Amino acid sequence: MKNWKFKGLYLKKGWISPAFVSTDDDGKILSIDSESFLKVDESVDGYAIAPIPNAHSHAFQYVMAGLTENIPKGHQGDNFWSWRERMYAIADQVSPEQMEVIASMLYSEMLRLGYDQVVEFHYLNKDSNGRAYNNPNEMAERLISAAKRVGMKITMAPVYYRTAGFNQGPSEAQRRFQYESTDAYFSQIEDLKSKYEHDSEVKIGYGQHSLRAANVEETKEIFAYSSEMPCHIHISEQTQEVEGSLKHLGARPVEWLANEVGMGQNTNLIHSTHITENEMQSIIRAKANVVICPSTEGNLGDGYFPISDFIEAGGRWCIGSDSHIGINPFEDLRLLDYGQRMSKQKRNIMLNGKPGDSAAISYDTVFDNGHLAAGESKNDYFQVGDDLDVLIINSQSPLMTRNTNDGRLATIVYALDNSAIYGRLKSGEWLVKKGVHIIHDEITQDFSKTVNDIN
Repeated sequence: MKNWKFKGLYLKKGWISPAFVSTDDDGKILSIDSESFLKVDESVDGYAIAPIPNAHSHAFQYVMAGLTENIPKGHQGDNFWSWRERMYAIADQVSPEQMEVIASMLYSEMLRLGYDQVVEFHYLNKDSNGRAYNNPNEMAERLISAAKRVGMKITMAPVYYRTAGFNQGPSEAQRRFQYESTDAYFSQIEDLKSKYEHDSEVKIGYGQHSLRAANVEETKEIFAYSSEMPCHIHISEQTQEVEGSLKHLGARPVEWLANEVGMGQNTNLIHSTHITENEMQSIIRAKANVVICPSTEGNLGDGYFPISDFIEAGGRWCIGSDSHIGINPFEDLRLLDYGQRMSKQKRNIMLNGKPGDSAAISYDTVFDNGHLAAGESKNDYFQVGDDLDVLIINSQSPLMTRNTNDGRLATIVYALDNSAIYGRLKSGEWLVKKGVHIIHDEITQDFSKTVNDIN
């Protein structure tokens, strides 16, 4: 048993300050209170908040962050589709060993900055010749191994990918992504479920890369399993995709999915940037979840998701870091909010003119729906019986020295930078301390070699 004291702890009912938390020998919470007569074993001069889930990740893309902010000589302009060609060139090089190294570095950085669980939308599953590895789940298990190495909880979501576009066959450039059939895909899913069914750190999800990545029959077969576990799909990210769907399916992407396949609370729609009012309402009626990736969507020039209208109508949403051009969840929340503020020329657009706190509504939402996207449910940030997993904000950071708790969460979400993050506890043990992961040097050394070998 261990007794902790924090400067403050944030619950859905608000701040407890000071906060006393007792844990058992496994780091599970026994009690939470604002006062205690027990001896304090460790006092932390910081404010503790719950880390949040990262609901969308392509780990291998982290290695290319910062390398596409230019237009190569001889090219005219740049957009998502030209970026994609560069991404294919990187994907063509990554070995299983390199995948594990890249993911270890990425996940450790996510942990340091405020995430605690990642939904890995995994499609780089074949070797460089497009052949299955001896272990078909080699790449997926490398990603899981990386997560476990650094202390990240993971929802592994292999995704079905077979065709290069609507009414097209497979593409040579996408040979590492493709499955030969839905049977092969579901066989790999079942193998993963069997292997990790007793591992509390690993959950299994599934999905489809996009509507253009499979034919109609395959899409219906994939989504038939959405009542069992989280199902993820890229959708309506680009106007070209919407135009292709209208041409080949006779309807917009979300419209077609809603009418022809169906959606439910396990359906996670990645991006959904270009949706109509009717499509928005169909998402909300189905209680489906939209996963917004603000830094990636901004970097790729996708467009703005209509977040204030979606919130006003009662929609579910959370966030992910996708290509990892940015991996700070608070920066992503700011980018999402500020983009709409500039567009609408209003402040606190998340609240739609109603009294409340912009930080609280965002933080509550991404916590709750992020966990659902990852395949679990939580009722509060910290509860008796939970692991003591906390992100600690330095109480000596200038803006955190205010004596009042009013605006404290909003200060964290809107006003601080990475230097204010002191550390992370996982199951009552230090995972990140003074801003440094406990195996930072080991991870960085491996990553430095890999990033230079690939690039």
